[in-house]
Amino acid sequence: MLRLSLIDTELLMLSLIDTELLKLSLIETELLMLSLIDTELLKLSLIETELLKLSLIDTELLKLSLIETELLKLSLIETELLKLSLIDTELLRLSLIETELLKLSLMDTELLKLSLIETELLKLSLIDTELLKLSLIDTELLKLSLIETELLKLSLIDTELLRLSLMLTELLKLSLIETELLKLSLIDTELLKLSLIETELLKLSLIETELLNL
Repeated sequence: MLRLSLIDTELLMLSLIDTELLKLSLIETELLMLSLIDTELLKLSLIETELLKLSLIDTELLKLSLIETELLKLSLIETELLKLSLIDTELLRLSLIETELLKLSLMDTELLKLSLIETELLKLSLIDTELLKLSLIDTELLKLSLIETELLKLSLIDTELLRLSLMLTELLKLSLIETELLKLSLIDTELLKLSLIETELLKLSLIETELLNL
């Protein structure tokens, strides 16, 4: 009986030891679960950090977009100023041409006065009727010469106007080319924005893949 009692006691002690070992195993399991939870929290923290970085990148991209918009506005203002400068230049040239025409008109008036004076002197100096007729013929020729001179001046003015028209045509072509270049710049800007958006979407896809793997 005593031996049986001792055996029972030993068995009881072994049972207690097994119970303690089981408790230790449960504690280790809990610690392992806490470690896994900490790992998941760390991953979530890293994901939040990446999201914060993406938010900062979006903010910078928005700032760059605003800067590009301002630069575009400045480019348009410069274009308009250039057009105004060209218009002012053309107006100055036209003003100079008008000044020259006015000078020529005054010269023609003086020449006409001198011609009339010469005609009167010729009439007074001529005694013979035939000489007077010749003088009148010379006067008519002078008038024709003046008319030819005026026609030549008008031809020169037409030539200058044609040159101005050609210059305006070239300026218009340059303006159209600048407009096309501006459109291409806007297209490049939109393509860059699309590329950046695709990059961000790819990053988000990778983050989602990481989350799914978790």
